[in-house]
Amino acid sequence: MSTISLIRRSLRLLSRRDRVILGLITVAQLATGLMDLAGVLLIGLVSALSIAALSGTGLPSQAQTLIDRLGVHYSDPYVFAAWLIAIAGAMLVFKSLLSAILSRSTLRFLANRQAELSARLTAAFLGRPLLELQEKTSQDVAFGLTVGVQAATVGILGSASTAIADLGLLAILATGLTAVDPWVTLYAALFFGVLALALQKSLAGWASRMGVESTQVNIESYSAIQEALTSYREITVANRRDLYVSRIQALRWRSAEIGADSQFVGLIPKYVFESALVLGALALAVSQFLTTNVAAAVGIVSIFLVAGSRIMPALMRLQVTSLTIRQSEAPAERATSLASELDVETKVARAMKVPPAHSGAVHDFPDFDPHVDVRDLWLTYRGAPEPAIAGVSFRVGAGESVAFVGSTGAGKSTLADLLLGIIEPDRGEVLIGGTSPGSAIRKWSGGIAYVPQEVALVNGTVRQNVALGLPPESVEDELAWEALERAHLADFLRQSRDGLDTSIGESGMRLSGGQRQRLGIARALYTRPRLLVLDEATSALDAETEEAISQTMRDLEGSVTTITIAHRLATIRHCDLVIFLDHGCVTAQGTFDEVRAMAPTFDHHARLLGL
Repeated sequence: MSTISLIRRSLRLLSRRDRVILGLITVAQLATGLMDLAGVLLIGLVSALSIAALSGTGLPSQAQTLIDRLGVHYSDPYVFAAWLIAIAGAMLVFKSLLSAILSRSTLRFLANRQAELSARLTAAFLGRPLLELQEKTSQDVAFGLTVGVQAATVGILGSASTAIADLGLLAILATGLTAVDPWVTLYAALFFGVLALALQKSLAGWASRMGVESTQVNIESYSAIQEALTSYREITVANRRDLYVSRIQALRWRSAEIGADSQFVGLIPKYVFESALVLGALALAVSQFLTTNVAAAVGIVSIFLVAGSRIMPALMRLQVTSLTIRQSEAPAERATSLASELDVETKVARAMKVPPAHSGAVHDFPDFDPHVDVRDLWLTYRGAPEPAIAGVSFRVGAGESVAFVGSTGAGKSTLADLLLGIIEPDRGEVLIGGTSPGSAIRKWSGGIAYVPQEVALVNGTVRQNVALGLPPESVEDELAWEALERAHLADFLRQSRDGLDTSIGESGMRLSGGQRQRLGIARALYTRPRLLVLDEATSALDAETEEAISQTMRDLEGSVTTITIAHRLATIRHCDLVIFLDHGCVTAQGTFDEVRAMAPTFDHHARLLGL
């Protein structure tokens, strides 16, 4: 993708209003170049005036013309020169301060847009069906939402705005200096222009390659660290920890080398232009002293040096911004591609405002009738030869309990995902309380809860995990303890830990497998839901705790609709409805005993378990 194309795609991530604001800030930066030009001309005039006074010769024609145009009359050239120096100095200092303020405003503006864009992309990404989310790796998504968005806004747009302002400054200086001495202007343009192009050609490719490699190395580093942490037990037992350490070390070494090279590339223009300014001034001085009088020569060289002192930083900034854009291309492309895939562009998206978090304390849903209607549901995974769910229909009344049973791969978890609206069916519909799953979740926030087979725990306290994602100030300890009691985890926390403030470690590593699963059950019960979906929620529990949890579920019958996926048939014997799935089809449904009579495979499994 070309740089111009990437800048355009990055601009489309901003709203029209934000693009106008960015444009106005850039124009303001451009306008400050006029103060540079005035300051440079005044200092050149001071030099010519001083040499003329000392040598007793007249002013150069260009300087006299400038004074005449300004309509200034003076009797003492030294006093006049002093005033000019003061005015020029104040003007150049004020310009530098104004440029700094505008640059900070630009960066702060783009940083705010970066945060807003990350939130908008995150909201769009998390709003997509699960199957779409699973097509991307978590490392790619995390990189695009953070580093990628920063590269597209601050890296690409911020650098482009600075580059436009500096190009404008160079154009203004060139126009003004041409009126003073076109040959010196041509000399300066050729001298600095050739130098800048040579640097750009030699450094741009290097910077671009470093940007691509840095993106790849960082993503690989995230992946390796995540693998090592999530598979700690396996790599320890297999004696492969050193392999991961070596892999991560090699990646971080390479990242450090790239980082050092990136810093060095940004410094090269500084050293080159500093040396070039001195050499260029010497060459110009020799030519001027050989071809003109001393006053004119000193004036011209002074203008070149002062102009060079303004041109050189602008050129250095241009080099740095060009290199920054090159290095930002690869990560920014991740963000713009993600935005394009999610159709998140401001021409169709409104300004993002993160909705306020639910308090989590809502535990009364008087208008929620938690009955479930499933009508002719079909789903085929992409690339699969057969449907995962084929023509499933059933109804669960409010307060009733239903269980999905069947062999591994029969479609039980897929059916649960469809019921919760996590994935969308190809045909058919699911209604919860007479509305779609998504609408039901939004309308009765907390009224529907889910316990997965593998509970995802956050690195924090028990309180944070029970009230997942809720602000700390909104967590009600009374509800948390009630949920922990029902999940049979409260006694353990009261006796041997710090209660709700117990730290569980990353992914709950300080808890046993059964305790982690009970914590997941407590999380689901925190809001006193009216519809509860459990996907093998007791698979990691011992028999005694499983029976206690099952009794808790039975105590909820009549007030809570429960949908259970279970391999352990003893936990579902009391369910109102048992649905037996085979290759995505419902082959039997009814009470536990009725399904045994209709499904020989189910009956065989029940006999093996002594039921």
